Amino acid sequence: MGKAAATKTTTSAEADIQQAMKTLNAKQQFIGATMNLSWRLALTVIIPVVAGIKLDKHFDTSPSLTLAGFFLAVFGACLAVWGTVKEVNKLQAEEDKQANRRKRAS
Repeated sequence: MGKAAATKTTTSAEADIQQAMKTLNAKQQFIGATMNLSWRLALTVIIPVVAGIKLDKHFDTSPSLTLAGFFLAVFGACLAVWGTVKEVNKLQAEEDKQANRRKRAS
């Protein structure tokens, strides 16, 4: 008789481990993206608003520059969220490509 073809089969335990690793990786990406976004938002919002308050006190133009700083902060916050979402989507797309390559290779 000829040699039997060796096939890779994953057991139920291996599949469970792979799923657990994927879940852990997704959680780590979420926490990393959340921490990154929180710092971006904090700096984007605090700096223009505080600068507006300080300039209003200096020039005695309350609340004009504070409002301008607030609107600048809102615009900056939108850009920060958009940039973070694009970054996370890019990372996810790269991860999907790598997973597809691994599937084809095996």
